[in-house]
Amino acid sequence: MSALSPLSLDAKSWSALLAGDQPVVMVSVASIAGSTPREAGAFMLVGCHETAGTVGGGNLEHQLVRHVRKMLADGIAPDAHFMRYPLGPALGQCCGGAVDVAFHALKPARKAVFQAALAKVQAGSGGGAGVWLMLPCEDAASSTFTMFTGPAADALTQHFGTLRGGLVKDARACFSGFPAAAQSRDWADNMVSSSSSAALMVRLDDAATPLWLFGAGHVGAAIVRALEPLPFDVHWVDSRADYIDIAAKSRLHPVHSPNPWEEIADLPAGAMALILTHSHAEDFEICRHALLRPDLSLVGMIGSATKRARFMARMRERGLADGALARLCCPIGVEGITGKHPAVIAASVAAQLVGLREQGLAQTLPSPARAQNDLG
Repeated sequence: MSALSPLSLDAKSWSALLAGDQPVVMVSVASIAGSTPREAGAFMLVGCHETAGTVGGGNLEHQLVRHVRKMLADGIAPDAHFMRYPLGPALGQCCGGAVDVAFHALKPARKAVFQAALAKVQAGSGGGAGVWLMLPCEDAASSTFTMFTGPAADALTQHFGTLRGGLVKDARACFSGFPAAAQSRDWADNMVSSSSSAALMVRLDDAATPLWLFGAGHVGAAIVRALEPLPFDVHWVDSRADYIDIAAKSRLHPVHSPNPWEEIADLPAGAMALILTHSHAEDFEICRHALLRPDLSLVGMIGSATKRARFMARMRERGLADGALARLCCPIGVEGITGKHPAVIAASVAAQLVGLREQGLAQTLPSPARAQNDLG
């Protein structure tokens, strides 16, 4: 399971492009206005003959790749160069917005930083805040890249919310108000040129949504397979050790738990919980504990309307309020898909989860105060 941009590529694409001495340019969406194919922080690598990643496809990406390859052919790949592209008739696109695109040549020092960051993402060692790169702007074009993980990445995630990144006028401002990142502010002071504190911050991983999936039967296994290329960090829990005896991957964490409802206490705020064990008794306890967590973004349980009604009646008897019970999503999946094959259920549930994730992202756009720190 690739942990880097799994929606568009596998890790081998990046490794192949970064191997050897071939010239490579990193192309990033620095900022956006209006409707655009990708969000700020999306990026790709472009070489003379290969590409990895995507900034939205279509004619915009086609023109960006042509622009980079012409620069490479002319031997003028820029250290840091920004261009604005209106998405109108000139590009044959009707999005109606505009994107500011950054071009950064991956010279040896930058390539080494990028490869180190890529290795952390692939190993899943960036932590919940992910792995970030700081890219210089034009008035500090010769600066190298800087990688941030740990408390520094926490500060960047706090600054950008669920967004992948973007331009900031003051790189140090990203760490203000985050005491644990005091050392990170020193790094930013050292790494940003004295002539400019502006920088482009890019998150390399996909800010995967944490998901706890309870149940390793046929449907659970099908859902895990369906989620493999999607931006979810899956903790797969089962009370039966032989069912969950599988190797962990960067974004798949098998958990054997004799009392799986006890795992609910470990879920971070905003996590999703899917409940589909082999036992209605286990389903009930997991569901009850999950509904006591108002900070979870989804409590979903497989089953019929009858199962939902019975569970709700029993939970009322156990003292759960109607407000908590109303958050139970049962049945799970996209309305109108009624197939019972595990793969069909998995496709329906995956579509529902992606939709809920998108809604959550839309609700955490930058505040006006944060937007004032953005360039463009």
